[in-house]
Amino acid sequence: MDYDSWNRVLTEHFFPLREAAAPVYLSVDDALLTELLTRHTQTATTPTTAAENFQTAIRSRVFGRDPFEGIASSARRWRRHGAAGHPPFIALLAATVLAASRMNRSDNTAAGRFSYYGPLRELLGLHEGFGMPDGYDVIVPTLWGHLKWWLTEHEQGRRGLPSAIPHPTQVNIGWSLSQAVLVGSDRVQVGLFLSAIGAQPGDSVPEAELLDRFQEWVRLNRPSPRVRRALASPELRPILASILQQELTHYDGLPRNSAGLPCVPLSLTTDAGGFPYGIAARIPSHLRLESLSLSGDVITVPSGAEWLPLTPPDQLTPGSALELAAGNATLMLPARDLYVLQANDLVGKWTSVNTAEIGVPHRVLVRTDFAAQAEAVMLACGSDAVRQPRRVQVPPGWTLFKDYTPTRSATVSGVVGPLAPLHQQLARLSGGLRIDGSRQTYLLGYAPDLVLPATPDDHPPAVTVNGVPLPPISPASTDTITIRLADRVHSVGEHHIEVGNRKLTFTLVERYRESVALPLLALPPRSNKLATIPSKVQNTANPSARAPWLPPGHLSGSFFGDYQPDSLPSTSLLRLGGSIYALGENRLAAQLVPEAPAWITTMDQVPHAIDIEPLLVALPFQALWLLRVTSSQNARAWQAPIVQTGSCGPCDAPSGSWTILSQADWHRLTSGNITTTALACAQDWTDYTAGK
Repeated sequence: MDYDSWNRVLTEHFFPLREAAAPVYLSVDDALLTELLTRHTQTATTPTTAAENFQTAIRSRVFGRDPFEGIASSARRWRRHGAAGHPPFIALLAATVLAASRMNRSDNTAAGRFSYYGPLRELLGLHEGFGMPDGYDVIVPTLWGHLKWWLTEHEQGRRGLPSAIPHPTQVNIGWSLSQAVLVGSDRVQVGLFLSAIGAQPGDSVPEAELLDRFQEWVRLNRPSPRVRRALASPELRPILASILQQELTHYDGLPRNSAGLPCVPLSLTTDAGGFPYGIAARIPSHLRLESLSLSGDVITVPSGAEWLPLTPPDQLTPGSALELAAGNATLMLPARDLYVLQANDLVGKWTSVNTAEIGVPHRVLVRTDFAAQAEAVMLACGSDAVRQPRRVQVPPGWTLFKDYTPTRSATVSGVVGPLAPLHQQLARLSGGLRIDGSRQTYLLGYAPDLVLPATPDDHPPAVTVNGVPLPPISPASTDTITIRLADRVHSVGEHHIEVGNRKLTFTLVERYRESVALPLLALPPRSNKLATIPSKVQNTANPSARAPWLPPGHLSGSFFGDYQPDSLPSTSLLRLGGSIYALGENRLAAQLVPEAPAWITTMDQVPHAIDIEPLLVALPFQALWLLRVTSSQNARAWQAPIVQTGSCGPCDAPSGSWTILSQADWHRLTSGNITTTALACAQDWTDYTAGK
């Protein structure tokens, strides 16, 4: 391939249109070059051949006394003319990252310095001279700036976000070095780490603390050799800390792969702690996931489902990692040497959890090598003596304990760390009446609690709420502290919590008559890809159990909407969607235009419904029918009495909340293909439209 072909292939590989605006690492090494050339030529390629091909392409554009000026000029023209087409400098930036992936310490350099320019000169064919090539310190950082502009301003994050950052001491090579620390697949591991410590969108944690927590997480998990090398390198650790901070800044509550697709966590499932083992997907409440595609079968994810029991492709053995491509998501079960199991009523089995919970019975499946250590930790966390159950078959080399009910936390690290409640957890917000959406938004009067995990020295950090310090708090017997924020914040708006160096933010919104889609028990239909669900759990999935949440003081009336009559309790809430019309006698009609509060528009597709009762009261005529037009060819009408709360005459309705229609508009509405939800209404509707 020539330079333009490599530039196009690399751009399409790293910067396709993606689902979420997440950082992208231009992480290029010899293995990736081999993969891309093989895919492009449809022939088997060796690493040596791929490296030589890429090297020849780069040298065709980078040469002479001012080696980078040709590509720099192309970049300026490309940006000046509206950034049409692929950025012409991606292949060159990839070459600088490739050099960083090949570098090592040279014997004749001072301790702690990188031998970067040697591999770079060899790759570019710049054999005359040594050290930094001419123009590198000006042009290459400028090209990284062009890439940042293209991703953030021109593409608005649709192709990812820039991740290149300068090195604290190696100013010129830091940009390329930051891309060689992690590859795209490592980003999933960073996301799993953030999920394990309880990070939430919008969190702020100091870099040094993040790095310390990450190092402890690595001891428990099995990250890539690249991650372990970065942790062991004094030069790369500061870059890794900055990368962790950058990932936290863009964290939306889900691990994501290099393409920005969500990685849905899997839990190990078991009937009693032993064979056979299965899996269940834990569906985050803010993830809009409608279906999964496994081995060619499409599995519908019911709206509001929290758990989705699945049958693993093969017989599953604890201790091994599992990663399943599921179309628009990836299902991941990390490798473990210890599983903390809780009884899960929604799945009807024991399921693995990240950490033990105070006051909750657990079973613990641990490799026998760590069994004695695990038993000591369980006693240290206040549990009574645990036992090994009989008649439960576990894999060879594993030990199963039952009756573990912790009463306090303890400072524990390593493999057995998850046995300590809130192990590695950050201070976090818990509970409250949260409005569905990716932001931390709660209803006024129902603020969340602040949970402070145990600290090694039993001295909780200082806490401030909106800048006001709280009095010192003594740890409870459980070594965790829960602070009721609902007792301390009473106003609409954004509120700021500081716990030591950690910052938390949440928003309270005023009460609003709405139906919020709270997490529901919704189990999927039968499929050969779904695990067996106990009948006692199936019975709880009755659609009639789905009810909207209504704040106190709601005036009940008649429900109008696109639901069956018995699907919801009788209310005057109307789901937004389509055009809504009120029809009265003598062919009077008005279009209702409900207006949602401003805070709704800032949320991410919050399911809600508008109380139209005030609009109906404000109409200058008695509304007999409500008509929702869901499309130009499809309309449905519902007949029901309107609950009156005042005079039926004109009153001060909100501006633009309804508009009287002309006779022509009325005929246009009622002359289409309109059906009613109940057959009993059909004749009444026919008589009404005929003027009877």
